Amino acid sequence: MTTNNTVWFLTTVAALGIAFLARSPYMAFAIYAFLLLVLIANLTSRAWLSGLDCERTVSVTTLRQGEETEVEVTVTNQRGWPIPWIFVEDLVPADFPLAGESTCLAVLMPGRSLKLKYRLQCPRRGYHRIGPLMMESGDLFGLQKRFRTGQRQDYISVLPTVAYIDTFNIAARRPQGPVRISNRVYEDPTRIAGLREYAPGDPLNRIHWKASARTGELFTKQAEPSSVLGATLILDLFGPCYQGETAEARMELAITTTASIAYLLQLSGEQLGLLTNARDAAEVARYDVDAQQALSRDDAHDAVVGEGTSDRLSPLCVPTLRTPIQAQRIIENLARVLPGEGLDVGQLIMAQFRGLPRDAALLPVLPSVSEDLALVLANMKLSGFAVSVFLIDNSANYDTAAGLLAPHGIHVFHIEHERHLHELSPDKIGH
Repeated sequence: MTTNNTVWFLTTVAALGIAFLARSPYMAFAIYAFLLLVLIANLTSRAWLSGLDCERTVSVTTLRQGEETEVEVTVTNQRGWPIPWIFVEDLVPADFPLAGESTCLAVLMPGRSLKLKYRLQCPRRGYHRIGPLMMESGDLFGLQKRFRTGQRQDYISVLPTVAYIDTFNIAARRPQGPVRISNRVYEDPTRIAGLREYAPGDPLNRIHWKASARTGELFTKQAEPSSVLGATLILDLFGPCYQGETAEARMELAITTTASIAYLLQLSGEQLGLLTNARDAAEVARYDVDAQQALSRDDAHDAVVGEGTSDRLSPLCVPTLRTPIQAQRIIENLARVLPGEGLDVGQLIMAQFRGLPRDAALLPVLPSVSEDLALVLANMKLSGFAVSVFLIDNSANYDTAAGLLAPHGIHVFHIEHERHLHELSPDKIGH
């Protein structure tokens, strides 16, 4: 029995005891009548909320920042008796502007429904919960109120900001700058370096027919080593590396930087991928939940079931590929990322080293660079990877990072604000 009902019960028992001691039958009768009234109030308040069926539809579940989605909630009385009064409220993020009605007070007859319709504006990136529905009803005498939550939570994914890097020549084949790869496994057939004699096994499309016709012998075109094709973006969202009042702003800037570079590479037709030590908010989201009941609004809010927990340690990865929707896949994943507590970025890179494609540059987006991390990146460079580092709003660490990485030929871009993404020099990325 809840605390509220316990107080009512003890108070009534005490009053009944006083009535017996005073030998007052009228007082005892009044107390019996009051007990009956409380019992009826308790049963009716329980019954009225137990027969409600709730459904919610969300028009758009993936949005850009500032866009709106329409939400419609339907509450149906499935029982055979009317509900004299019911107040419903659909719970939404407190800082999301709302237009329309997310609350309603109504009388609900058997088999009838009430609807809530509203538009929700989404001002910030993230994986945001809509719901559950909060329902309130009570007896006709106002003695008891009961609160119940719905059994459905929905989520909307708000994409991160993408800064368009205007200084890059989007029409160029490789706007991030051609990068000479350290091995000659990959060749660019459009960059002819010379001719050599034909060798068995050479493809016919590599034969230089004009030279062969002039000399009477077969010659094969020899191409220069290929430029690096695209990049694997490495986003460091290791929670302990982001501290202080600006931690959240720096995280969002890191995510915006990653999304912007992904968009740039997609426009240029490059392959791209994502590797991060962040957590995926979709893994802890809970859509179907148990209904919770309470006797006060505060208890009902406290009982609202939010997200679960995740013990995932493996990295969140979008494989490095060349597809028309690769950037969209990466940006949608970035909408859901949360700070991780598992691997730091050095451990992340070493754990995934064997699976990283050698023909793609490594572009780590980092909150800071330590000596250990600089050593890991230097080893990546020696292993044949092209590496460029994006340091996120850390003036105190910039000189140290540049000093640690410059001897290894790794350039550090210091991104202090979103506008700095427009000032990147395309001939440096990947060198």
